Amino acid sequence: MDILITLALVFMVWMCIDCMQRKEHFIWIIIMVVLFPVGAVAYYFTVKSKGGNLPTPSILEAVKHKNKSKEVETDETLQLKEMIGKFHKAYHYEKLGQTYLEKKQYALAIPQFKEAIQRDEESNEARYGLGKTFHAMGNYSDAAEALEGLIKIDKKYDYGNAIFGLAECYRMAGLEDKALKTYEEVINSFHFFKALYHYANLLDQKGQKDEAINQMKSLIGSSKDLPDYKLEKERYWIDEAYKFLRKNGVELA
Repeated sequence: MDILITLALVFMVWMCIDCMQRKEHFIWIIIMVVLFPVGAVAYYFTVKSKGGNLPTPSILEAVKHKNKSKEVETDETLQLKEMIGKFHKAYHYEKLGQTYLEKKQYALAIPQFKEAIQRDEESNEARYGLGKTFHAMGNYSDAAEALEGLIKIDKKYDYGNAIFGLAECYRMAGLEDKALKTYEEVINSFHFFKALYHYANLLDQKGQKDEAINQMKSLIGSSKDLPDYKLEKERYWIDEAYKFLRKNGVELA
């Protein structure tokens, strides 16, 4: 009996954490605590099982981890440093920066990317790597500056993920007007549900409630013809759009 109670308690805590991560109404936590353990089971079948997984990280977010500043030499870094010493090519600096970025050694990656850009102003890979590095460090303003340079060269870089990353950096840096303008460019050229959701949210924050609602409806409408694999991938943002509409008194058939 004690084991069953312990398992039920662990399950309830898990559902409470899921509830907070999904930003569901706080009443669910009260229900789960008061109606232990029935409330947690009800939450699981009512919300979690239908809500899909939490969103996967964006291209930039995928590299956001604790910075490891201590350098650990590898055959790859030693070889790249040797090539740099011989040829001083932007390509080798950029590759060394990418190696440090992959190892989460951000402080070491930054000067390599900057040197690559200085030697080749059109080094798209180095500008993108620099933007990712600053983003991973939580330095969204500098990340935006690096991506701005890239977007001036190629607006479609990385299939639109670069300009999408720029919009995200503006939003997280608190530059809402720039974020709105850039999100608009993204959704006009690329079909990113996350971009459309944040664009609508920013419109709402700016007091443009009706337009925000229309954008959320557009997001949901666009999901109707998605293949199953794509629908599952975008499920989180679709569900969030439904939640936004319900909170604003809009019910869709």
